[in-house]
Amino acid sequence: MIVKNIKWISRTSEEAEVEITDGEFTCIAFSHPCSANIGDEVNAPLHIFSMKSAMRCEGLAELGIWNIQKQGLSRKVIARVLDTSEQVVTVGKITMIIEDYLPGGIMVGDLIEFECARIDLW
Repeated sequence: MIVKNIKWISRTSEEAEVEITDGEFTCIAFSHPCSANIGDEVNAPLHIFSMKSAMRCEGLAELGIWNIQKQGLSRKVIARVLDTSEQVVTVGKITMIIEDYLPGGIMVGDLIEFECARIDLW
């Protein structure tokens, strides 16, 4: 994962929206304090907060991360489950940890769809 762009919310507070890409998929993550620079490699997973409406996807769902509203940090995500015990999911090579609980019955390899309040870069 690479930092593609940084949109500062407040430089003095070190709050920013950081655009992260794997070359195919893109994610806008909130970062505070933001110490990232454009071009930096991100090795640690992003963090998903306040997940809701989580369910297993049936059929051929398309992986992705989308804004729910024009403004704000809420997102809709369709991701593949990599690890149920650590609650790790991935969209392409963008790796994320869900800070809430996955629904019961979800297994490694499943596609899940959910909404979240925000995705963070620590």
